[in-house]
Amino acid sequence: MQTDVRALNSVDYVLDVTVPAEDLQPQIDAALKRERAQMNLKGFRPGKVPMNVVRRMVGPQVAVQIAEQAIGEAYRTAVAENEEIEPLGQPRLVELDFDFETADQPLKAQVQFGVRPEITLADLSDVPVTRVVRAFTDEDIDADIQRRRDLAAEEEDAPEGTAITTEHVAMVDIQPVDPEGNATGVKQNAARIVMANPDLRPEMVEALEGLTIGDETTVELPHLHGDDEGHDYDDHVDRYKLTVVDVLERVVPEVDADFIKSQTNGESEDLDDLKGQIREELERSWAARANQALEQKMVEEFVLGHRETVAVPETLVEAALDTMFEEAKKQHGGDLPPTFDVDAWREQNRQQAQDQVRWLLIKDALIEEEGLEVTNEDFEAEFEKLSGDGADAELVKQYFSSQPRLLEQMGDQLLNQRVFGALEGRFRVVEKSADEIRAEAEARREAAAKAPVQLTPAAEPAEAGEETEAEDEA
Repeated sequence: MQTDVRALNSVDYVLDVTVPAEDLQPQIDAALKRERAQMNLKGFRPGKVPMNVVRRMVGPQVAVQIAEQAIGEAYRTAVAENEEIEPLGQPRLVELDFDFETADQPLKAQVQFGVRPEITLADLSDVPVTRVVRAFTDEDIDADIQRRRDLAAEEEDAPEGTAITTEHVAMVDIQPVDPEGNATGVKQNAARIVMANPDLRPEMVEALEGLTIGDETTVELPHLHGDDEGHDYDDHVDRYKLTVVDVLERVVPEVDADFIKSQTNGESEDLDDLKGQIREELERSWAARANQALEQKMVEEFVLGHRETVAVPETLVEAALDTMFEEAKKQHGGDLPPTFDVDAWREQNRQQAQDQVRWLLIKDALIEEEGLEVTNEDFEAEFEKLSGDGADAELVKQYFSSQPRLLEQMGDQLLNQRVFGALEGRFRVVEKSADEIRAEAEARREAAAKAPVQLTPAAEPAEAGEETEAEDEA
């Protein structure tokens, strides 16, 4: 067996493997004999099937297995066990020249693998990243109380003869019909229509308002065509016969002691306590979303700041694309259309895959440079936090200790918290309100609208003394 390791660039390497036929064929023959010994084929005694039949039936599969073993052994000896090489990720077989039927020809293969790039973390201290801040007003608190009241609202039958308004819930039988009123589809019985729903078609609101139980009407809804839906008509409408079967009133609870107690888990009946709790919850929720957005922005900027200086191994990029492709298939039920262009898709998503790999590489470099690690004390503190008031932190610890995968995930989350803390110290974090961000965006739009249009000449000016085409025509 001959092997040769050569560099394609600073992070991509290729292992050339050549296995002479005289080394490979005895292994294939031995494997075929083992298959023959276990083969039970009608018309032949067990283990006595002729070798030419065995070769025809399982020869190609056996040969491929032996070839893979030989290539794997070559990689292990020349690369994995080579102290001068530190491969990164899984290797990929990029070329194979092997014909099972040609017994005197050697096996030739090329295996590509990557190595960790040399990384010098960039100075991004002047790069601004925005954390969106918000101060919640009394109006915000009142709005959240109203939202809670709406969620706690109960429904009850409206008095007989009540006409439907936007304050009601209408229970309606919906029957698709043609222009003559004949049924054209399956009727939906007692469909629940919340009249205050902002997504409800205005035609439906107009048709139902003022009706009472037992009333019937027909509504015409202009058909909303999908982007990929062809049609050759201009006034296609969907017609439905509507029959009101019930009208419900939404009874919104008053902000009394019982309501406040239900919203504070029985801890208080005081409105100020509820408002204080709501403010804390809104601030905590906003801070979590703002930090998540900040973290995402820092990762994007950190990757962008190293895009030109940190090369990524092609094998890792291809592996990332494989994972992304499998996720795309799952989103489409496991199958993609026969016309789906896989090569075009991979090329379109290559930059994203490269950046995913680049982030993992520079994240490792950041962890090493900052000396980030998760200690036993960090785990203990997390167990205490998860146990909450009155719970036994030791039981929480025992549970996670019995679930290695969950414990590993906790460790990753704790390490990520330190990573983002370190990242925040490497950028210029600017706090702005949403109103400030909107005002800046509007100012940029106005400036762009007022900017003079830059016209690009269609051709370079003619040299002095050189006649232009127009002059020639003249």
